[in-house]
Parts: sequence; structure tokens; C-alpha cells
Amino acid sequence: MKHVTKQVFFALLLLSSGIAIADSCCNTSCDSTTRSVTPKFTIRSQGTNAVRRMVQSVGNTNLYDIDSFNGTFALTLEYGQSFDNDEIAKCLFGSSCKIDVQGSHLVGRNENAWLADYFYLPTDFDGSFSVDPKIQNFSADFFYYFGLDQWAQGLYAWIQFPVTWTKWDLNFCEDIRSTGTNNHCEGYFTPNELPRAQLLNSFSSYLCGNAPGNGSISQTFDNYAEDEITCVTKFNSLNCAKICCDCGDETKTTVPEIRFALGWNFLLEEDYHLGLNIQASAPTGNNVSPTYLFAPQNGNDNHWELGVGLGTHFILWRSEDEEKHFGFYLDANVTHMFNNSQCRCFDLCGKPLSRYMLAEKLTQPVDYNLSGIPDLTSSTTTAANYQFAKEFAPVANITNLKVDVSVGVNADIVAMFNYTSCGLSWDFGYNFWGRSCEKIKLDCNCDSFKENTWALKGDAAVYGYMLDDSPPLIADNPVALSATMSKATINGGDNFGKAGVAGGSVAALAGKANPNIDNPQIALAGGTIDDLQFLTPQRGDIVNVENTHTSIQPVFIKQSDINFARTKGISHKIFSHLGYSWVDREKWIPYVGVGFEAEFASHGDNCNDDCCNDCCTSSCDTVCCDSKETNGNCLKCGLSQWGVWIKGGVSYR
Repeated sequence: MKHVTKQVFFALLLLSSGIAIADSCCNTSCDSTTRSVTPKFTIRSQGTNAVRRMVQSVGNTNLYDIDSFNGTFALTLEYGQSFDNDEIAKCLFGSSCKIDVQGSHLVGRNENAWLADYFYLPTDFDGSFSVDPKIQNFSADFFYYFGLDQWAQGLYAWIQFPVTWTKWDLNFCEDIRSTGTNNHCEGYFTPNELPRAQLLNSFSSYLCGNAPGNGSISQTFDNYAEDEITCVTKFNSLNCAKICCDCGDETKTTVPEIRFALGWNFLLEEDYHLGLNIQASAPTGNNVSPTYLFAPQNGNDNHWELGVGLGTHFILWRSEDEEKHFGFYLDANVTHMFNNSQCRCFDLCGKPLSRYMLAEKLTQPVDYNLSGIPDLTSSTTTAANYQFAKEFAPVANITNLKVDVSVGVNADIVAMFNYTSCGLSWDFGYNFWGRSCEKIKLDCNCDSFKENTWALKGDAAVYGYMLDDSPPLIADNPVALSATMSKATINGGDNFGKAGVAGGSVAALAGKANPNIDNPQIALAGGTIDDLQFLTPQRGDIVNVENTHTSIQPVFIKQSDINFARTKGISHKIFSHLGYSWVDREKWIPYVGVGFEAEFASHGDNCNDDCCNDCCTSSCDTVCCDSKETNGNCLKCGLSQWGVWIKGGVSYR
């Protein structure tokens, strides 16, 4: 008995050491503003749980010296809930702390704040938001094991399928310190001033899919020929990765997957067995839509799975009367998750959370002969190839693409000890789950990313104003520019700086001239290429003429700029189950038990690295997509959760 005790202690030490080693790896920390984030939080499927299959299986499956059909049917009712929810927040937002949302003209602005201008808010808006994600699951897990020993000793099959209710709640909370009063000055979004009354009042309003003027704003003005012109500016609302507090779509009830196996125990004795099986999983859960950032996932993301399983046990000790025994049990399952087409929206390389940034549309042909010169001493002009097309959209809208996703390996391995005394049994052990990094390919049956169309706006002005020829100098006629700002981030642009400037200050006036846009040149426009006039960043009577700048040429968002971020997952679970079987029955043996589990996900710091996509940069031709994947950062994200259950069933032999 002492020898057995030492064996058990040593085995438990190995298991606990494995957990400690996996969780004690030293990772270099990184600032939340540079932490890569996932646009989709993917979890271990509620149906991938070998523990529920294993507990109280001793004496009911893999029976020795049986030459007839036998089996067991079990129902497990389990409630589970996430913990360590800060790690979910870090995977989604790079931080579990409050995140400021502040305008570009807010004095004393937090340099790590998200730029409120992107969200159709005033330049003096001041607020913050926080999240406290929580995932709950309730499963009714059905399991049926069928021993086919009448056909061949050791032959068996099983099927497992839970009916699961899941609820995903981001617990988004916004704190508005000031809704702001500033209008957006002329040229920043629209030709005329954009009044405060037409802007949004909260960040949450933007996240729920609202936009100024219900999506478009019409303005009229007189051009240099004193003709009345009407300009309609389109403001697209966020339609991907939205966050909504009361949208009524936080729960999902379905069968996440149906898992089944056919196997054979080629070694089968009273005190040990060893067998293999072929197993598959049919996807019956939901295909998660990218509309919402934290949409409930019920299942394995609709992947078909195929793989193998290994089962074994060894009795370490048995009493002389054979009514008590202690043994070790192992159940290892490894499957491949096949391609599944999904729609996902992505960030840009090196720009975490850029899906919430604002993009501007540029098109051809160019009006008013928009051109640029490097400096005032130059006599050579360069014509702009593209021009602002009076349309804005969140980056998430344009990186919302259909992709094929597959996973090389999905592993669910249970190592368990069991002590049985007559009808009483106690199971306790460790469960390892791991999923290798997703592989992503663009779906070639869909439209490819539109090149030379969208660019980052940053804090650039999109209009300049043409001066008349005679004093007093009057700037009136608006001309759309080709100004882009590819170096902008979620925290702000380069014209006003991430620390903010006071409205009306010298710095604010200088920033309106677009000094730090892509490839800045002094902007000119006019009726003919030989009669170009300087453009100014302001309207009305001009005392000190200041030139505005445009990009010659603009820098567009390319497909190769998209970070097709992927996820992988690892978790370590400990569990225990106490059960009782009415072993005095001869044919039908009922049993019941209760248990708990605690699962600890392994997380990475996910520091942002520049990604390099090797797929086509201009089109999605068949050759490219058949041979190359569009893989960006691989992020380690997982769900830590606890669960309690009651399991009951009946065996027959």
C-alpha cells in the first residue's frame, strides 16, 4: 500500500508540475497601447469536454470478459462560468483598465486615449469606457456508450452531444465627463462647419451603429463663380465589431456539436486495457457573425473534425476481496478542424484596434486640377492622382472579409485516478486542452479587397479653400484634397498630436494646414492647369495667408496592410467527481454523482509585432489563394472557467 501511495503522489506531482511550468513561463510584458488584440474571441467548444465523458465511467465502459452487447447512457447537467475575466478584456482591447475616449482639441489629453474624432464626436469630448466580460454556460450533456463485444471483444462506439445555453456579456460601461460643445471646423469633415447638434453624444452611440445625420449630411455653399453648390457627405456607421449594451443577442441555445467514435480495445484484461478509436465531430452550433465584437459562440465555429483517440487504464491496487481498487485512466483525443468559411473584420498591421479608426474614400477623376508643389520656391507642380470622395467609414467596414479558417490540431487529453469501494467511486484528475493556431485564407469566391480606394483619415483636413485674385483676399470655394495619414493610430493623428491642442490656439491653426500628412505638398487648384491658385485651410477674410497641404500622392490601405490575426488556445483543468452505483443490480445498474472542474487558460502578452502577409496585394486570384495563406499575428487567448455538475445514468450488460 505504501508503494501505491508513493506512485499516486509522484503522478500528482508530475501533473501539478506540468501546470506550474506551463503557467510560469516568463513573457516580456508590453504596454496596452502596443498589445495585439483579437477581433474575435474564440473559445473551447462547449462540446469538447472529455471529462464529462470520463467521470463515473469506471465499471460502465471497456468491460472485460463480456461477449454480449453492453452499454451505458448518461446525462450530465452542468453550469459553468468564466473567471479571470480581465484576460478576456486584454485579448479584446489590450487592457483591462478604463480606456479614455477624448477629442483632439481637449487640453491635457491622455496620449493613450482613443481619438473621439473618429467616432463622430466633438473635438472636446471627454469620456472613458470599461468592460468586464463574462461568459456563462448551462449544458445538458447526453452520452451513450455501446459495447459491441458480441461482434468482437473490445469493439465499441460512443456518441456525445450536449444541448447548451450560453450567454456572453461584455458588461460595457461608459463614463462621460463632458459631451463637448465644439463644432467640427470647416474642412475637417465637410466643406462647411459641422455643427455640434449633428454629431453623436456618446461613444456607445457610435458602437451601436449610429452616425451623423443618419448617415449623410447635405450642405450648400457658393463657389468662386457664385453658383450654389450642394455637397452630400456620407458618414457610414460601424457595421462590424459593434458593442451594444441591450441588443438582445447575448445568448444562444443549440447543440454545439455531435461527437462520435468507433474504437477497439486490442488489449483488454481485468486490470488494464489499451485501445484506439476513430472519432469525428459534426458541427451543429452557430457560425458567429462579425457584427458584434463579443457575439456568443456555441460550438466549435462550425468546423467538421476528424481524428483519433487513445484510451487506456491500469489498476494500481486491488483489495483481496476485490471490492476496492485504485487505478489510473487516460483518454487522449486529437482531431483536425477542417476549413469553414467565416466573415471576420480585422485590424491593420502594427495598429491594434484600428478597426475602430476612420477611413476616407478617394476616387478619380480629380476636380479643379488639384495639384501640389514641394515648397514656395518650386515652379513644378505635380497633379494629384486621387481626391477625397466625400465618404467616411470605420476601418472595420472595409476589412470585413470572408475567409476560410482551419485548425491543424485540437487536443483534449484527460489523465484521471479512480478509487472504487463497492458502489462508491471517486474520480479526480487533470485535463489538458490545446488548439493550434488558426490558418486563414481569403475566400476566392468573394470579392477581393478594394485597392486604391480607402485611406486612413487620422486628424487630417479633407478640404482646402481657393483664394480669389483681388484684395481683400477671400477664401471661399472648397476643394476636396487628397490628404491621408497612414501613420495615424487609434490614439490620434500627427497634425494636432496625441497630447491634444486647445481650440483656436496657434497649434490648432497650424494643424489645420495638414503639415504632417502623407507626402505633404502645398496644395493648389484652379480652373486650368496653367492658372493654379494656393489653397488655404480657412474660409472668410484672410489677413495672413496660410497654405494648406495635400498628399502627393495619397497612401492607401492595401490588402497587405491587413493583420489577419489568428488565435490559439491552451488550458489546464483539474476536476473531481464523487458518485454511487447500485452494483447489487444484475442487469440494469443506475448511478448518480456530483462533481466540479476548474479550468485555467494560458495567456500570452501578445505584444504587437509587424506582420507580413504573403498573399496577393492587389487581387485574389485562384493561384494565390490555393497556395498562400493570409496569416497575421497569432495570439494566445483562452477562457478560464469553473463548473459544477450532477451526472446520472444507467448501465446494462
